[in-house]
Amino acid sequence: MFENQFNGKVVVVTGGSRGIGFAAVKGFLAGGAKVCFLSHYEETGAKALAALKEINPDYEVMTKAIDLCDFKAAQDLFKEVEAKWGRIDVLINNAGTDCSVWITKLKQSEWDTVCNLNQKAVFNMSKYAIPYLLKTKGCIINTASVAGVYGTPTGLPYPASKAAVIAMTKSLAYSFADKGVRVNCIAPGVVATDMVASMPDFAKKSVGDTIPMKRFGQPEDIANAMMFLASDAASYITGACLQVDGGYRPNNQPK
Repeated sequence: MFENQFNGKVVVVTGGSRGIGFAAVKGFLAGGAKVCFLSHYEETGAKALAALKEINPDYEVMTKAIDLCDFKAAQDLFKEVEAKWGRIDVLINNAGTDCSVWITKLKQSEWDTVCNLNQKAVFNMSKYAIPYLLKTKGCIINTASVAGVYGTPTGLPYPASKAAVIAMTKSLAYSFADKGVRVNCIAPGVVATDMVASMPDFAKKSVGDTIPMKRFGQPEDIANAMMFLASDAASYITGACLQVDGGYRPNNQPK
């Protein structure tokens, strides 16, 4: 779909070793990009890298395991990527985590864990990517969630942090539009990742019945939206939150 669209481009993807992030890494590589993807653990990054090399041993791809909230680690990463490939064109802030604890039982540490990764990491990575993206007139794409649009009945840190991602996206877009850097986000609905796969069958069916398209999204559905927003076809789009959710809305109740 995006063959040769990203030839010569350099893409950095956080949370790139599995799920949506891994689908995005595969998509950008297939489109001709050079990709640095980040993972929480070195071993998961190495496993993903091996899988990519099996697809195409000539892919120009590297992986790193860093603390995304560590300011110096972020600075060093972008310096390393530019030193290796000469530029940075796209940052995909995809790494995230969730929490399903009811607020009266929620621990401060659980709030901090979710909000640090979902918010602070996006801030940190964006802050230190911007100088490089200004050189290339590049773009940032953040992974939000429909939970940040509609809210959820439990797990308050997750919708709160994803709403913050949407607000950060719009603010960054406003700040850098006149300098040629675009910033957008994707708000996925229910996607068939490892977390969803572990749900009981009855729960998956119940959730699936609330989606008008009657299926869960696939990681590739979200990756395709990311690649569209990073492509020349989206050159006049910035500050947008693109919902990729099969028509999901909170009031879509099972019949």
